[in-house]
Amino acid sequence: MNLNKLFPRLSIRAKLGIAFALVALVPLAAVAAITTRVTIARLRDAARSSLEREVSTARSDAEQSLGRVEQDVVFLADAFLRAALGAGTPPPLGQAIAIHEFLDHAPFLFRVKTIAEDGTQLFAASGSDTAGEDQSSGDYYVWRARSLAPTERLLMPVEVRGTDAVSGQGRPVPAVAVIVPVRDSAGRFLGAVVGEAYAATLFASLEQVAPSFGVTTTGLVDDQQRFLYHSRQKRNWESLLGIGMDSALVGHLGSGRFLEGVPFRTDDLLVSAERIRLGSSGGTPLTLFRAVPLTEINAPVREFLAWVVATGGALLAAVLGIALVAARQLTSPIYQLRDAASRLTRGQQPPTITIATNDELEDLASDFGQMATALIGQRRALEQTVTDRTRELQQTHAELADVLAHSADAIVGLDPAGRIRVWNRGAEALFGYRSDEVGGGDPDLLLRDSTRDDRTERSFVRRELTQKGAVIDFKTERRTKSGTMIPVSVTQTPLRDDDGRLLGTSLIFRDTSLQTTLEQHMRRSERLGAMSVMAAGLAHELNNPLAIIGNRIECMEVELRELDQPALVRDLSVLRDHATRITRLTQDLLRFAREPSEQLEALPLHRVANRVVQLIERTLAGRNVRITLGGDPAARVFGADHALETVCLNLVLNAADAMPAGGPIALEVERRGDDVTLTVTDRGTGVPPDLKERVFESFFTTKGHKGTGLGLSLCRSIVERHGGRIWVEDDHPCGSRFVVSLPHYQDANG
Repeated sequence: MNLNKLFPRLSIRAKLGIAFALVALVPLAAVAAITTRVTIARLRDAARSSLEREVSTARSDAEQSLGRVEQDVVFLADAFLRAALGAGTPPPLGQAIAIHEFLDHAPFLFRVKTIAEDGTQLFAASGSDTAGEDQSSGDYYVWRARSLAPTERLLMPVEVRGTDAVSGQGRPVPAVAVIVPVRDSAGRFLGAVVGEAYAATLFASLEQVAPSFGVTTTGLVDDQQRFLYHSRQKRNWESLLGIGMDSALVGHLGSGRFLEGVPFRTDDLLVSAERIRLGSSGGTPLTLFRAVPLTEINAPVREFLAWVVATGGALLAAVLGIALVAARQLTSPIYQLRDAASRLTRGQQPPTITIATNDELEDLASDFGQMATALIGQRRALEQTVTDRTRELQQTHAELADVLAHSADAIVGLDPAGRIRVWNRGAEALFGYRSDEVGGGDPDLLLRDSTRDDRTERSFVRRELTQKGAVIDFKTERRTKSGTMIPVSVTQTPLRDDDGRLLGTSLIFRDTSLQTTLEQHMRRSERLGAMSVMAAGLAHELNNPLAIIGNRIECMEVELRELDQPALVRDLSVLRDHATRITRLTQDLLRFAREPSEQLEALPLHRVANRVVQLIERTLAGRNVRITLGGDPAARVFGADHALETVCLNLVLNAADAMPAGGPIALEVERRGDDVTLTVTDRGTGVPPDLKERVFESFFTTKGHKGTGLGLSLCRSIVERHGGRIWVEDDHPCGSRFVVSLPHYQDANG
């Protein structure tokens, strides 16, 4: 067991001082404790012995006084009063005088009475120093005497009317009555002889016993807990039969639970008691007790303890002073080492330690100096390493923070409770929320559509996290601040420490709108490719019957001319023109479906535009769109026929889409200096000024889901590849006007 842990933190100097003090004080305290215990025991034994002696002396005096009173009353009864009571008359005069003289010389008895069996007082005599005669009824005395045997005597406390021997005043005073029953030879009760003695006179000897203590209480009590004498309260009794004084003590005495002459303790008293037998008197015995407050018993003990405390305090101060001086001498080298270690801990050069104790502490000081020198060198090297590593870490952290902040992907970091903790600029750009708007929020509440059933998606995410530990490139949709649902791919990765505790979650959202659009365009291109194949096949299938129809029409024309049928010849001419037109359309369709050729040649731009008009004018006529073509048919450019045809076709179709209710489209081919321009004009909704440049961006469209956003981008790519440019004119009053400018082709002849 480590004793140091039994105390709060103390310095080693304090501990050594305490140890030295304990080594010196523990034996001294043990000797003092034993001496004090023995001395206190002897003081208390002496007090008990003194109390026993006093009680024994008081008991002898009380027994003598009570025995003397009893003898006097029995003498008077036998000598003078028994015969008179038997005769039912007062004693003769001579006997009465003798009784008075006897009472004058009796030390305790002051009155004697004869009471008949009916309670009538026949005779009463008092000493000469007693004023007045008692005329009270003797019924009580007779009642008590009747219960006694012929040889029994009863001693009991009473109140009498007379002169108090102490105060000299006439008042009810406490007394002791001795009752002697009188019976005839046949045993018939005749009455009683009663002698009365003042309690103050009778028990004066109890107060004359010199006590060994300053405050004592002496008393006589019977087994019915009635006092015959009490040294303090009974001096001024109003009622000799008062009960309740010292109730705990009286109850103990009345029960007889004590050994005669052996002191016992109550709550605050030391008591010694003995039984008093009344000689030949009957009745219960009396108990004489003397009680001393424990404070009186403990007074010498307290005085002795005060002396012990004073002496012990002086010794303690001396021992502590010596212990502190010794501890300071022993711990001074240790404190020097501690101060040097403290300076070394703060990175300071410790002072040179000089300890001359010629023991292990001196060796320790030398070793400490060497260790301090080595530690300072290692610390400087470590500080330089920490500085370099800190600089590298800060640089890496700055780079990572910059990558996170400027990542094109939306990166969202969640805490273990699923609340947003990191929201980079990519997330702000993708979803429209600032980081201060979403901090601490739930990403599901912000980015999910509340009307959409996401149970399938959530089930998939839980399964992927359980099986693979992460969700990689999951295609779904999320809602922006404006309420628009955008396609995204989600990568969700839980972040855990080495113990497997969840630290948070990383979410990476990537906008897949471009990819989705590309996929749609790829599907559309595949369909267009399939349609091209179908168109080529259809053109081949139509050319054969058209060739047969054209051949048959020519044969029929020859025959009808021979038959001179000009009307039918005209009709067949019309049929031949339409068949030729159908043949030309199938050839154009077949040529359009073929893989475009990038073979460059000099060609009239007007002819290219005319071919496009003839290809789609009937289709657009059903939409109430009319196409007109004008300009210079001779203006030529150097380029790919099929590519320029694609430019013209896209511009005409865009113009038609801009007029849902129909309207005119004007195509114009002109020579402007060294350039040839193709102008496509419509009466549609027009292009807003802020979109005049964006309409040529890839996948940008104003047609909603109907457009691909690639038509005008493709046109610009083709035009720029041919050395020209394309734009939207700003000053057109209504609708829009797209202008294509290409270099004019000039041959060697000009």
